[in-house]
Amino acid sequence: MSHAVAPDDLAQTAAPYGATPFLLYSSADGSARVNHVVASVETDPALVRVTGFGRGVAKRLAEEAPLSLLWPAIEAGGFSLIADGAGSIEGDVLTIEISAAVLHRPAPVDGSATC
Repeated sequence: MSHAVAPDDLAQTAAPYGATPFLLYSSADGSARVNHVVASVETDPALVRVTGFGRGVAKRLAEEAPLSLLWPAIEAGGFSLIADGAGSIEGDVLTIEISAAVLHRPAPVDGSATC
């Protein structure tokens, strides 16, 4: 189950999740990469400023690779928050311009989900 989150509403939606999401991107060979980062979400425009990202991120941004941020669910059965966007780096800060975001609840562990 998913619910769209307007990019302009991301700061308010992300606040309860804290400031340490996972940054997801792919390497040049297509394998998944994940960094645990520190993020500050801003509005108007919807931007996320990130520190603590790995060296591979800068290489991928030169190739315009998409980025995603994942804030895990706060409680069992709750919604995770996922935001997608494009990034740029200045110094040690990665700025991600958010293009889409969603609250997503995973399927139940017992497999009882229906589509």
